[in-house]
Amino acid sequence: MSQPEQAPESGDGRRQSVSELERLLESAGDALTDDMVTRLSGTIGGGLDLLDRVNRSGLEQALPVITQMVESGDLQRLANLARLLGSAEDALSDDIVGRVAASLGDGLDLLDRVNRSGVSRALPAITSLVDSGDLDRVVSLARLLGSASDALSEDIISRLAETAAQAMVLMDRVARNDSLLHLLSMLERPESRRLMEGMGDALAATCQELEGAAPAKGGVGGLLHVAKQSGTQEGLKVLGVFTKHLSQCWVGRRPD
Repeated sequence: MSQPEQAPESGDGRRQSVSELERLLESAGDALTDDMVTRLSGTIGGGLDLLDRVNRSGLEQALPVITQMVESGDLQRLANLARLLGSAEDALSDDIVGRVAASLGDGLDLLDRVNRSGVSRALPAITSLVDSGDLDRVVSLARLLGSASDALSEDIISRLAETAAQAMVLMDRVARNDSLLHLLSMLERPESRRLMEGMGDALAATCQELEGAAPAKGGVGGLLHVAKQSGTQEGLKVLGVFTKHLSQCWVGRRPD
């Protein structure tokens, strides 16, 4: 008797649920306007189109890789990098973009010139200069020359140019003077060098001796005293030999 009593209760519950669902659908239908229906239809159509594209693009094959990127944090890094690039792009003005493009163009042109000039062959020499410190010396010399150039006034430059011109004229006269060249060649002889050295030593000794000597008294007695000294006689002998050879050279070269 219990089973026949439960069957009507079950049927009543189902009918009640169906009636409630019908009322819910009727309420939803009454609440939907034409605009909402249009938007829902467009959203559902776009979602179905997106699902179709995802299905045909094979995106499911990339899901494991995307999962690994999410777990390792690489996806977040890519997002941060994209944000950084977006911020940089927003910060770039037309002027900055033009200057960056010009700088890149100049850099490529410079690289092309360096490549065609063969400067790579000079890199070992430059490396050697850097290792030995010669490059620093060259830079210091360039700075010294630059400072000297800045310090030169027009007056100093004019005087230097005049001095250089006079020096060149003097060198030209010396080069064209055969007598002076002959004299220079004679001075290069060993005996001439010995004579010049002897004259220099004699002059130095004379100066030292005269500084400590007493003044001459004068008179015939003093003259005889000087004449009796052996150095005086040797000097007169040297002077006589010199005048003899000088007179012979003068007579031999006298024009007829």
